[in-house]
Amino acid sequence: MTREEAEAALQAWATVQREELVQAAYEAGVSKNRIHVITGLARTTIDRILENPMAATQQRITEYLQTFTSAWPRQSWYRQPTMASAYTAAQVAQALLRDAQFRALRLGTWLSTPDGKLLAAAVEALLPPPYREDAALLVDALQLAAQQQHEEARQKVFAGIIGVAAAAAIAYGASQG
Repeated sequence: MTREEAEAALQAWATVQREELVQAAYEAGVSKNRIHVITGLARTTIDRILENPMAATQQRITEYLQTFTSAWPRQSWYRQPTMASAYTAAQVAQALLRDAQFRALRLGTWLSTPDGKLLAAAVEALLPPPYREDAALLVDALQLAAQQQHEEARQKVFAGIIGVAAAAAIAYGASQG
């Protein structure tokens, strides 16, 4: 393996988000020992990853949304327009994607996105009944943003894989010539 191939392989490994792969492999039935053998990760690292799964919980999402929506109108009886009447889910999703704290939740990974039930429960825990339109807007926006984040992650993974394959093909061609 050449230096360029090794660097490309390391970049592909970093792009794949190893924590997600370890979690997914373990949930699929791969033992901790087998994960260690395949990846070379220390067992303590594997334990840390599995003890603190990257999947966002309802509580983490609700806590994030409390901050994100802090400036949204709260007094509907004063006839203030709701966010749902002023913005689309796509517009709110774009605002979410620009927010580093949202990105840190990692709702959309190259492996998956959360289901609507988790997002709805997080939003409903945040908003009282009069704000159901805003709740629906937030759920739609969270799903759109997570799906877009999922697609971005998949594109990075595939770009890394293509880079490694291209480097290997170049090295193979050079060794044959």
